[in-house]
Amino acid sequence: MALLVGLAQAQQPPRVDTSIDRTEITRGETVTVTVRVHGQQGGVRIELEPLRENFEIVSTRSASHLRSVNNRIESWTDYDLVLFPRELGEQQVPALEVAGTTTQSYTITVNEPSGAGLGGGQEIYLETVISDESVYVQEQLLFTIRLYYTIAGIRNPNFTEVEPDNALVQLLGQPHQYEQLIDGIRYGVYEKNYVIFPQRSGELVIPDIVFRGELTDGSSNFVFRNPNMRPVTAFATGYRVDVNERPTEFPSEDNTWLPAKNIQISETWSRDITTLEPGDAVKRTITIVADGLDGPALPPLATGEEIARMNVYPEAPVIERRVIDGNVVGSRTETYELVATGEGSVVIPEINLPWWDTEADELRNAQIPASLIRVNPVGGAVAAQSEADGDEAAENNGLAAFVEQDELLSSARTPVWIINLMSLVIVLVLAGMWWLWRRRLAAMTAAAAAAAPTYQRSEAYAREIEDSHEQQSFADLSKSISQADPQQIRLHLIAWGRQYFHDAGLYNLDDLARHLDNATIRQSFTHLQAAMYSAEDARNFDQSQRQQLQSLISDYRDGQAKSRRLEKQQAPYVLPPLYRN
Repeated sequence: MALLVGLAQAQQPPRVDTSIDRTEITRGETVTVTVRVHGQQGGVRIELEPLRENFEIVSTRSASHLRSVNNRIESWTDYDLVLFPRELGEQQVPALEVAGTTTQSYTITVNEPSGAGLGGGQEIYLETVISDESVYVQEQLLFTIRLYYTIAGIRNPNFTEVEPDNALVQLLGQPHQYEQLIDGIRYGVYEKNYVIFPQRSGELVIPDIVFRGELTDGSSNFVFRNPNMRPVTAFATGYRVDVNERPTEFPSEDNTWLPAKNIQISETWSRDITTLEPGDAVKRTITIVADGLDGPALPPLATGEEIARMNVYPEAPVIERRVIDGNVVGSRTETYELVATGEGSVVIPEINLPWWDTEADELRNAQIPASLIRVNPVGGAVAAQSEADGDEAAENNGLAAFVEQDELLSSARTPVWIINLMSLVIVLVLAGMWWLWRRRLAAMTAAAAAAAPTYQRSEAYAREIEDSHEQQSFADLSKSISQADPQQIRLHLIAWGRQYFHDAGLYNLDDLARHLDNATIRQSFTHLQAAMYSAEDARNFDQSQRQQLQSLISDYRDGQAKSRRLEKQQAPYVLPPLYRN
């Protein structure tokens, strides 16, 4: 019987008591529910799932106790549940199942914060700030979180993630800490700065921000845990921001929507563009700087299209983002190398970039005016001076003719037949000049055609594209580089590239450079074209440039062959089937 009584007592559930530290709090504060289980030293499972409906479980702690009173030993374990209410108003802390016992439930009241801001006596305070309550879609919205605290230190700071729907969010730099004196009290400040770019019009909801961390009096070290370190929470109400659609005044056709505080666009040239000669190269650099937009949001300017009498080689754009005075400043730099291939004047069209001024709320336009490139013949400085003198003389002659004509017309005694005769003479003179110009042009064309060398392209391009032909094409190219003129080198380069890359549509050096994807080889091609398009007596692709081109192509070819051999060696070996079908 005694054994049965002992077994019955052993099977009885332990006594469970619960308590709560307070039943009325301000939003952002936590409550602690303590569950005390008597007579057990751990091993008790508490079902926490019912709490998650109305609360976030900030932390759980347990501590076992043992004491002796009048030779009677008592033991118990305390389980502290730190809870953060999700909503305002009355919230129910539900009963829990603990060691076969149902605990007591509690009702707490969560009040709205006073809104008085940082006041005396507060040891921790959370503040959030936005730059504007109404923005355009894709416009910059700055969001700042500041945590103020009065005691010595803060550890393990953890904030609610800033993840509003339909928006791009970026943390600006790293969180930083500093001190600030407010009403005679020195506060430590922990600050995080974000930039938000709304991607859809409507209402942007920035959720409430909750801070969780540990406060310490500064006496802790890395060996012993500071007994004064304790968990704390703070709360800041979120925001609702109106996101406006792009204005109807903004020209939408083929234009990227650019809402910003300021956008500037600038252009630089590597040399004087009025003194170029055939074969000369010049670099054009265009930079866009936008205050309030990220670099990747800035559009390409599409200035690398074909230009008459110019070969255009675009470089990869440089896209950057900086933070200046708390604002995002994005930039995009595009660089193009232009190689002159013929004489004459070339007009580079103007660039217009419409953008929306978010401060003045109006349409603006960033502009680069049109540029005039003059490609002179050899000795272009003298030619340009002669042309300028001729223009000045023509202008003076035109002015004199205008004055004389005005005197004739103003004289009432001038017969009409004189005016008709003068008109006829002018027409005859112009017709004669046109006829002489046509004859001279035909003669020059015939002479140029007779003097121009004829290059044989057909033999190099007529080969079928096959692996067996690549070696012969490379041998022809090597011989051409060592002996032939720049034009023949160009033809054999293209012929070899067609075989090597199996590309029947490859007909120019620009296509070959894209296949090779090598900046040094591209630069060598530029030197080759400069020699090609220079004047007859200036066509000079010297021996060092030839050797460099030969070395670059050979190294590229050998490197690719080595890579293919390594890939073949590293490929897993597969045994042949035991039985063949």
